[in-house]
Amino acid sequence: MGSVVVMVNSMVRASLLGLAVLFGALTGTATAGSVSDPAPAFHNAVSDAYGHYREAFFYLRRGNAMTAAFELEALVEKWHVLIKEHASNPPTPYAKDGQWAAVLKNVGSIAEKALEAAVSGESKAAYDELQPVRGMLRDLRERNGVRLFRDYVEDANATFRELFKFRRNPPDFENPQSVASLRKNLAATISAYQSCLDQAPADVAADEQFHRLVTDSLEVLKRMDLAIEAKSELRVINILRRVVSSNNILWMRFG
Repeated sequence: MGSVVVMVNSMVRASLLGLAVLFGALTGTATAGSVSDPAPAFHNAVSDAYGHYREAFFYLRRGNAMTAAFELEALVEKWHVLIKEHASNPPTPYAKDGQWAAVLKNVGSIAEKALEAAVSGESKAAYDELQPVRGMLRDLRERNGVRLFRDYVEDANATFRELFKFRRNPPDFENPQSVASLRKNLAATISAYQSCLDQAPADVAADEQFHRLVTDSLEVLKRMDLAIEAKSELRVINILRRVVSSNNILWMRFG
């Protein structure tokens, strides 16, 4: 990547290490696959690199470009190795994907551009640059019939994002269609969260934080019916506020 590669000096690394350790308590090491993972070596390598992606996302969202650069540097390095080992040698489930090599290389290019922006202190530009990666990798798995535990977490996140739109645009309780839309989004979110709980690998299912995040969110979401019956806009909004942080942490820790 030439001169744009960030060479984080030892003093900066030392100052960031404490933050990285603290963040590690939040993110941990997510389990990418499941018992039926069809390409564990590749998916484990992706999971290792993707952890840095999530951490960079976390810091960039808070405007901390310097710490994000630390994570993006690791992402770029690990993704470069991943491209070298797998771009011309796709695992069996991806062998017939005509976009395989292009996707891997595009993700690497995006990571490099985000790193450049972070090094320049441009948190928003780096954040925006990284946005597509999450969907690109999910699309790659989906069109090749690969479904990992990560995808159940993605489903929970995606369905809640749709439900969260009612935070800014509360339902019109006098409009049956508006209420039906809320109920439909609520049911989809509850179903996705329940699937996330049901499909969790043994190590994740045994994780106290995971269990608390999902079960607490389900408990709160199921109160939405009472809020709807009471036609309480405030209660609907408060429920959504209550779950949004857990929804974000679920992806940051286990996505």
